[in-house]
Amino acid sequence: MGGTGSEVDFTQTVLYRMARLAKLYRNELAKKLTQLDIYIGQEQVLLNIREPEGVSQAELGDRVKATPATLTKMLQRMERGGLVRRERSDSRGRASRVFLTEYGWTTRHTVERLWQQAESRLTAGLTREEAVALSRLLDKLTAGEVTPRRAEFDS
Repeated sequence: MGGTGSEVDFTQTVLYRMARLAKLYRNELAKKLTQLDIYIGQEQVLLNIREPEGVSQAELGDRVKATPATLTKMLQRMERGGLVRRERSDSRGRASRVFLTEYGWTTRHTVERLWQQAESRLTAGLTREEAVALSRLLDKLTAGEVTPRRAEFDS
């Protein structure tokens, strides 16, 4: 398989570098979460339940970008671990609200601290202005202002 001389070194692309950085921090966080008996992804659920009155399961799924089936499985595991509880919220017993238990709130605070420590390490070599600029650029990318919408990836 000979080269054409115009091949891109994908290790030098922005996407590759972002993915590598995300994996590095995700793996580091996963090790610390395991010590709390939390699986990766569950921290997103904990961090996205901010309301004492709970959140609808549908809203939570939107917040964490999880399919209903994935979220249901995750919540079942978290219920068994004593982190969350669910209550039916409509007369037909179909819609659920998700609440953090007391243990869930305590664990959430620990996860917040771990997250803040990772954030501090990530931005330690940046000036305040650079960190703000990076955050704005990531917001722009996440909002789809620069990247194609998901539908464009699926076609």
